[in-house]
Amino acid sequence: MRVRKSVVAILATLVIPVAAASQTGMTGDLTVRSVPQGASVRLSGGATVSGVTPARFRHLLIGDYELSLKKDGYETYRTTIELDPSKQMEMDIKLSPKTRFKTAVRSIFIPGWGQRYADKKTKGFIFTALTVVAGVGYLFADDEYDYRYDEYVRLRDEFDSLSAAGNVDDLRRIYPDLEVARKNAYDAETVRRITIGIGVGIWALNVIDALFFFPEQKGTFTVKGLSLTPSADTENVGLTLSMEF
Repeated sequence: MRVRKSVVAILATLVIPVAAASQTGMTGDLTVRSVPQGASVRLSGGATVSGVTPARFRHLLIGDYELSLKKDGYETYRTTIELDPSKQMEMDIKLSPKTRFKTAVRSIFIPGWGQRYADKKTKGFIFTALTVVAGVGYLFADDEYDYRYDEYVRLRDEFDSLSAAGNVDDLRRIYPDLEVARKNAYDAETVRRITIGIGVGIWALNVIDALFFFPEQKGTFTVKGLSLTPSADTENVGLTLSMEF
C-alpha cells in the first residue's frame, strides 16, 4: 500500500507541472540565429542543451543560463540570459571573425597567444614554452656574466693598485689571473647576447607565423537555408550540413 502511494505521488509530481504548463499556455521557447549560421550553440544552467544555428529550443527552461556560440574562424560569443517558459525569446547574434591583425597583436605581447587564439593550440604552446626557456636561459646567463664581470673588475682594480705601487713581482703574479678573468667575462657576455638573440628570434618567428600563416576561414555555401561547410583535421575530411526549419 505504501509502495502504491509512493508511486502515485511520484507520478503526480511529474504530471502536474506539465499539465499546469499546458493549461497556462507555457509554450515559450528560445530561437538563436547567428551570422554566419552553422555555429554550435550551448545553453548551460539548470540543464544543458545544445544545437546548431539556426536553433530553436522548445524545452521548458527557466532561470539564468549561460549561452555560448562557437564557430571555426570566429570568436566565441558568451552571454547570460534569463529564460521564462511563459515567454518566447529570439536572439540574432553576429559573430566577430578572427583576423590576422588580432592574431598578430596577441603574439606581439605574449608569444603563442595569437596561435592559441587562431585555434593552433599546439603551435601556441610550443612558442610559449620556447620563450619561457629562452627567458630562463637569459636569467642564468646574465647572473653568470655579473659574477664573471665582478671578478674581472676586482682583479683589474688590484692590478692597477699594484701598478701604481710599482710592485713588479706582484704584477707578474696577478696578470695571468687577470687575463683569465677577462676572457671569462667576455665569454659570459657572448653567451648572454646569444640568449638575447634566441629570445628575439623566437618572438619574431612567432609574430611572423601569426601574421603570415593565419588559417584561412573555411568556405560555407548556403542555398535557401541549407548550409554546407567543409571541415578537415589530421585524420578526417568531411562536410557539415545544417538546415533552417
